[in-house]
Amino acid sequence: MSIATEITRITTARNTIRTKLTELGMVSAAADIDDCALAVDGIANRGAISAQVQEGDTYTIPAGYHNGSGTVSGVSGGGNYSLQSKEVTPTKNQQSITPDSGYYGLSDVTVKAIPESYQNVSSVTATAADVLANKIFVDATGANVAGTMMNHGAVAKTLDTTTTSYTVPAGYHSGSGKVSVTTETKSATPTKSAQTISATSGKVLKSVLVAAIPAAYQDVTGVTATAANVLEDMKFVSSDGTLTEGTMTNNGDTSASIDGLTIASYSIPAGYTTGGTVSLSGDIEAALAAI
Repeated sequence: MSIATEITRITTARNTIRTKLTELGMVSAAADIDDCALAVDGIANRGAISAQVQEGDTYTIPAGYHNGSGTVSGVSGGGNYSLQSKEVTPTKNQQSITPDSGYYGLSDVTVKAIPESYQNVSSVTATAADVLANKIFVDATGANVAGTMMNHGAVAKTLDTTTTSYTVPAGYHSGSGKVSVTTETKSATPTKSAQTISATSGKVLKSVLVAAIPAAYQDVTGVTATAANVLEDMKFVSSDGTLTEGTMTNNGDTSASIDGLTIASYSIPAGYTTGGTVSLSGDIEAALAAI
């Protein structure tokens, strides 16, 4: 076997030993074969160490080689230990509760109630559209969400004869708004012409008081008189509503005298008479007396 081959074999063996010692933290990765030899020589052979530990005590396993047959067992009695009682407040992160330094373990752990700021949101059905704009709520997934519902506050609208309806916009209303009308009452007196009673601008009519037909106007549907039935120079309203002047002659006093001889009768003229007397003269008596 050549010297070069031997050197290669020794180098390979060194590297194997150094790699293992490096894993064990006993030498550096640059250690030479002498460093490795010193490290191996410093390993104490512990064999099969056996030890017993009382409650509350500890046992430090010595550095060195152990053949794997040793045991460390606990025994009852003695010991010096104390247990710690702890409490914890739940958070959104998992927590591992351990005893503080100087304590052997935990006697109990009190898990406090979920803080009031955390509530069960599994039944939340609201979406952003269901919540007032810029107001924050927690949805069913636990996310903070800003509402998008429009805030209309107190809406005020007045209806009139030109604006007869109002469409209430979707969103939130404070309850102080109102849609209203301004009413008014008007009156009218009947005339011979038709009248349209309209509301003042910005208002609606609550009622219209129509007065009775003026006294000057009377029902003429029962009138049967014609001009010939009415004294001349006197006026009347015919059944068709026309103001008409009468044509009946006014004969005034129609008094007359008849003698029974030459005048046997007297014809009362047509028309109106204020009255009068038609009398028989004494001519007949005189004639008879003369006989």
